[in-house]
Amino acid sequence: MRPPVITGSGDLYNRKSTTGYLFTFSEGVISWQSKLQKCVALSTTEVEYIAATEAGNEMIWLKRFLPELGLH
Repeated sequence: MRPPVITGSGDLYNRKSTTGYLFTFSEGVISWQSKLQKCVALSTTEVEYIAATEAGNEMIWLKRFLPELGLH
């Protein structure tokens, strides 16, 4: 599994950021998400921290799930 691609961008109307991540395995996408954050972040660092936390949670889940499929 490769390191995820993590992104973040802002919406000027509601001041919430859209964050997303993309995980690939063996040249194929196995998990992705793009969604509006629930809170208003006051800095880009906070946006990146929230996105990295969500991607980290997904990575932990994938690392536990993929071995059950026989993939390492």
